[in-house]
Amino acid sequence: MTTEEEKFAALIEDLHQLAAYLHSRGDKTLKLSQQFAENARRDTSNKEYDLRQSTMLDYQHHTWHEIGNMVEKLIKQHET
Repeated sequence: MTTEEEKFAALIEDLHQLAAYLHSRGDKTLKLSQQFAENARRDTSNKEYDLRQSTMLDYQHHTWHEIGNMVEKLIKQHET
């Protein structure tokens, strides 16, 4: 049977993994945003669409990182 301390340690580890995942998603959406922006420069036939996609993905990038930062803040508050 696991103790409360072991459960808490497992929760903290899960939160570390969640934070890493969220930051990874942020990095991936930033990369995709940059690809759409580059495509908008290269191919002007879909420029407006590509720029909108780039902007939307850039917002998502910031949101993923902001959530990841909030999870890290929780970890720091409760980690021993």
